[in-house]
Amino acid sequence: MNPKHQTERNFVMHTLETAPEAAKPALQWYQDNFGLQPYLAQVMASSPALLLAYWQTQTGLLTHGALSKQEINIVETVVAHENRCQYCVAGHTAFGKDPIFNNTDEQMNAIRNEVDFAEPKLNVLRDFTLLVMKHQGRMADEQLEQFLAAGYSRSHALDVVACIAAKVMSNFANQIALTPIDDAFSPLAEGLPYVENRQVIAVS
Repeated sequence: MNPKHQTERNFVMHTLETAPEAAKPALQWYQDNFGLQPYLAQVMASSPALLLAYWQTQTGLLTHGALSKQEINIVETVVAHENRCQYCVAGHTAFGKDPIFNNTDEQMNAIRNEVDFAEPKLNVLRDFTLLVMKHQGRMADEQLEQFLAAGYSRSHALDVVACIAAKVMSNFANQIALTPIDDAFSPLAEGLPYVENRQVIAVS
């Protein structure tokens, strides 16, 4: 961790001791449930509005989602991989092993290596997630019907939207701040086919 508790772009990395009061419940939740306050949450704490929106979306999915917890982590890892976010792919790979999500190594490797899942239904879930993400939710009737025919519901389809929204918040925040990857899961960033982009981006 940066000894000044900042990212290389000088975004403050707050802990429970330094965070704005509104951000502390989220940091405490991470500490209680995962045994650490992830650097992403520490960075987001500078904007309690962002951290609370992210945390409440995630806890809402875990508490009220139609998707299983395993499927939630799969969808979010798919989105993070598509967004080329080293931090979140590494983090979701690590936390996927937690009993909360109970993902298998095969599932995480299928996402990271862009190969088929052993479970055909998960291939449908990944394809639907990418369809929603890449085309802003626009699709033909038959594409939605293919998703439903695989055993998913319209509630599942809307949960996918919530998962994408959560990852837009975290993936984009990481790219802006250049959030360092926590030591606990930084080895899981190795081998990913992308690095954080520091190049000048032309606005069209």
